[in-house]
This record gives sequence, structure tokens and C-alpha cells, in this order.
Amino acid sequence: MKNLVNVVLVVFLFTACSQQQRVSNHTPPLDYGDKGPAKYTDQLMNKLENGVDFVASGNEPFWSLEINIDQNLTFKILEGDSITIATPYGVKVKDAAATSYKVETGRKTIEVIIYDKPCEDGMSGKEFPKSVEVNYGDKRFTGCGSYLSDYRLNDIWVLESINQTGLDITTFPKGLPRMELNLALNQVFAFAGCNEFSSSMEVEGKRIRFGRFTGTLMACPNMNFESEYLSKLANRTVPYIIEPGKLILQIAPDYSYSYKKVD
Repeated sequence: MKNLVNVVLVVFLFTACSQQQRVSNHTPPLDYGDKGPAKYTDQLMNKLENGVDFVASGNEPFWSLEINIDQNLTFKILEGDSITIATPYGVKVKDAAATSYKVETGRKTIEVIIYDKPCEDGMSGKEFPKSVEVNYGDKRFTGCGSYLSDYRLNDIWVLESINQTGLDITTFPKGLPRMELNLALNQVFAFAGCNEFSSSMEVEGKRIRFGRFTGTLMACPNMNFESEYLSKLANRTVPYIIEPGKLILQIAPDYSYSYKKVD
């Protein structure tokens, strides 16, 4: 009876699928070189290190956009206006897979809309994962963009502690929970101590947006831990801190998961 309750709990939290199933994401895969995304120049990597989460640009006229989600949004038009404002709260657009950042600045209103739709740059022919629209005053600008991501995330990580409290390995006879973050596929493959799970994901600068987890349905003694552990990640956007050999997911201001690099 206890095993049946555990199975029902897992079904309630996560949709079952075979262990080999892979969850698709709405953004196309990125090409990776030895030092991370091949299309990332040193300039873009410097922007990421300086806190920039999203970059975009367009042509005719040439314009550029940088968004630090926690601080500022900067919009520049070649030989025209340049504006830097505090980044407004992102709002999901109704009836569209998009996020809007809108604010009034003096006599003009600026709205940046990031669409979850691939975009091809008309001049270079390069493809980017996001289509971008900027409405500034009475003018409309369109172009392409992408979130920046730290290539060091692309690895296998084993959970070491929760909220700075180390895990008792004896309570995980099958091994400690671990996850593989695959930036090329925009997917995460996780072992939660008993079952294998997978989910879509997207790195948004210094945040990871996880999708719904699906996985196997084996019953184990530590099912309560497994359900609680994954529920704090599923369908959430989680800030992260990455250091040499270490990854911290900041679930809440006073709650975190700490991982060790093993691959």
C-alpha cells in the first residue's frame, strides 16, 4: 500500500514517460566550440561577466539592445538616441510566447518584446533563438537576439548539500542526485536518487529556466525527498552562481542547492 501511495504521488507531480524520452524545447540548439558557444565573441563573454543577460540588434537603421535583468536596459540607435533605464519587470504577453519589458521615459514609452521564435539576421544570415521587437516612441524596430549563458554549465553536477547542509550518502543507496545540463540541446537530464528525469531548460544570463520534469516511476524509500527536490525546480526560473567545480542554484533567498562538478 505504501508503494502504491508513492507511485501515485510521483504521477501527480510529474508526467510519466520512458527513460529514453527527450523533452524538446522551443529554441534551436547552439553550436559549441572548445570554449563554449561558437558564436560568442570575447566581447559577448565579457558582457556576460559584467552582468548582461540578453543582447539583440537590428538593421535599417542599425540598433542594439542589452538587458541586465537585475539592473539596466540599454537601447542604442546608430547616429540616434541612446537610452539606459532601470529594467522593468518582464510580463508574459497574452496569447503569444513572448515577454514584454515596458516603461515610460519622459515623453516617450519604450517596450521591448522578446519572442520565443527563431530569427535570421537579414544582413549576416545568422540564426538566433529569439525575435525581438522594440517600440520606442512612435517608431518600431525589429531584429534578433539571444540570452547569454556561461558555457561552464554544460556538465554533470552531483548534489552535495541543501541549504549548506551536506547530504547523508547512506540515505541514497543508488547514489546521490545528479543532473546533466546540456546547453546544446537545451535540456537537463536528472537522477533524483531513485528515478531518472528529463526536462527542457533555457539559460537566461545568470538564471536557468526549467520546464516540467518527466521520468520513470520506480518506488524507493526516499520518494518524499525526490518529489520535494524536483518540485523546487520544475517550471521555475532559478538564479545560479558558478565557480570552478561548483554550481549553486539559489532556489530562494534563504534556500539553495549546491552541486559538485564530476565530469
